[in-house]
Amino acid sequence: MQEKELYSKACVAGSIRFVIDEAKEESVDLNVYENFSCNVATILARDKEVVAVRLIPYSNKCEVYIAKNGPWLREDIAYIDRIKKYVKSLSKDAPIKLDEALERKDVGSLFKDVMIYCSAKIKTRFEKLRNDIKKDIINNQQNQHIKSFVDYASINTKNIDKVNGMYLSDKCLNYYNEFKNSSIPEKFLRHIKKVGSYCAALIDITACACKDKYKLLFSNMHMHKLEPIIISQPIFSWENIVQRYIPDHEEYEEFKRRCLDDDFTSKRLTKIYGNVNRLDKSIEQHIYLHAEMNLLTNIINQRYKDRAFIAVSKSSCYLCELYIRFVNKKGYKIYTSGAHKKLYSEWLLPKIKDTNLRHESLKDMINQLDQVINEEIVKHISIVVRSNSDGESGINPNIFKKVGSLLRAKNPRPY
Repeated sequence: MQEKELYSKACVAGSIRFVIDEAKEESVDLNVYENFSCNVATILARDKEVVAVRLIPYSNKCEVYIAKNGPWLREDIAYIDRIKKYVKSLSKDAPIKLDEALERKDVGSLFKDVMIYCSAKIKTRFEKLRNDIKKDIINNQQNQHIKSFVDYASINTKNIDKVNGMYLSDKCLNYYNEFKNSSIPEKFLRHIKKVGSYCAALIDITACACKDKYKLLFSNMHMHKLEPIIISQPIFSWENIVQRYIPDHEEYEEFKRRCLDDDFTSKRLTKIYGNVNRLDKSIEQHIYLHAEMNLLTNIINQRYKDRAFIAVSKSSCYLCELYIRFVNKKGYKIYTSGAHKKLYSEWLLPKIKDTNLRHESLKDMINQLDQVINEEIVKHISIVVRSNSDGESGINPNIFKKVGSLLRAKNPRPY
């Protein structure tokens, strides 16, 4: 029943507050193997997939564990096998100068395979960069940083819609490295960096495989694909959960009205519950173990408490971040490559072997969601209070009292 409560509250929290906080770039000092993991995660993520990678180095080999948020397809497995073959081939011939390696046929095949496999993802990332350029053209802004990049990358702005980002990854990488410390807007540089990240990842992977000191590790590389975990979970109705925080019927109806009148919240409710007219009905939802949580489960089940880095192709969600923060308080040292502060309702709690730790984590995650929901309800009620002071009619006067009680509430009414 507690698990059903957790997932039901995740749905409510995700519907009324999708973005928890502003995402920030995390500064983590990575060693060579951790950086290699990040590069592998980049080239294994296709389209909207999220891939997580953990590399464990030994004296004469390395074990690479991979998880993703969907099923492994036949082409995925064939692609991973080719990546492993390319890296092993290079490492067996190490040491090799990077310039010489880039002339090799197998390295050329590696670059080609990656660009084709990741083409949909590159296209999505380049679209943001293309929009920056088109906006400048349409508005005749003539921003110097746009002109600078267009000239640098030899882009024909008259045919901007026909430009293929796959062929600009190297130019984006070079431009970013040259101008990353300049006064160019951070958002524009970030879009350039993401397109250039594929070329950067390929160069770094190739450079690592060429070094003599990693010869034994990468020539004896073993890759393990963790199976995804997806379940169908019964969920309490939106009404059931929200009324635990707002037991007064009139106050609940006012809060519901304000949620439905907000376009963003209404869209989130429709996405999660299927129909805003059925918020009083229980549902079933497919939830899945996020890729980094799949690898984390493996770490905790082995009771591995040394530093463990998990590279993720996309920054971790808010609930993954909370869970990692919780287990690290229990003596683990798990790190990821960043968090984006967004709350996804389809999140699945890791099923670890330590039942006590699992129970504690379940309780902690519920408490964290209580806080998110409480804060958002208070925010909505404070809007009602301000509106009423300006003469808005039809608001229950008792709602003023509710603000204080919600602010002081630690736990909502039990189910």
